[in-house]
Amino acid sequence: MGFIRGALGVFASILLFIVFLAGGVLLTLTLSLQYENVYEHVSPLIQDTIQQEVGVDIPAEIEKEINSANISCENYPGEYNFTEQGFSLTISCDMLKNGTSAIINSGIEQIIKNIYYYDYTCSFWKCFSSSESPLPISSEQNIPLFLVSDFARNYWKSKFYLALTISIILMLSIFFLYKKKHNFLIVPGILLVAASLPFFKIESLVSISGDKIFFALLSIFLAKAKSVFHIFFFTGIGLIVSGIILKLFIIGFKLSNFFNKNKSEVNKQEKKIKKPEVIKENKPLKEDKVKKK
Repeated sequence: MGFIRGALGVFASILLFIVFLAGGVLLTLTLSLQYENVYEHVSPLIQDTIQQEVGVDIPAEIEKEINSANISCENYPGEYNFTEQGFSLTISCDMLKNGTSAIINSGIEQIIKNIYYYDYTCSFWKCFSSSESPLPISSEQNIPLFLVSDFARNYWKSKFYLALTISIILMLSIFFLYKKKHNFLIVPGILLVAASLPFFKIESLVSISGDKIFFALLSIFLAKAKSVFHIFFFTGIGLIVSGIILKLFIIGFKLSNFFNKNKSEVNKQEKKIKKPEVIKENKPLKEDKVKKK
């Protein structure tokens, strides 16, 4: 019975380590796919993609149309629609005053917001083969832009919560399978520290990629890997320290019980050895009684 219990404990620990690694990947994706991070990394990729697909110098074309746009905004204030070979961009009339660079940045931000918050109708895995695209042009590269959307972030977040639930169940199983209960904290702590180590250097994989699109996507996905390393590492250290404190508390409790038990046994022995003293009263002799008579 003891062997089976130990084997099951080892098996649960191995599974827990695998779940910790998977959870680390899922948490990295969830944190990395925040809008601010996506905007920072996708912006140059979108600009280059539009430039290649349209086949013209977008900034130069906008510069040419600024005068026409200003005249149009005077007659019809509000927005101006810039169209060039299938590429369409709506610009506010107020933005025209800020120059070409501001117009382009505003347009890129608008496109990225459309990509990030686009309402995808396909399921996550079917979106790879879907023709849905939030880009204002049809791209021949078929970039899976849904991977850098809020849709993808929510998908990975739900999987992370699943991994978290499984890890809690495995930790509880370790509690019941291990004889020494303080291992319930120490073993998962060690495993969590070990699982955190790959995330410390995983960002270096970005430099290996030669493909620009893949490089951009990978840089987004791994952006928060170092943060996940810190979360896992210090949480693991916290569990180990808590386990050690619990172990010391158990040892102290056992020592206290041991000394109390010995003290009670010594007291019992002392009570057996000691007998109560009997005080004898001095009775007058019979002779004394006779004399008094």
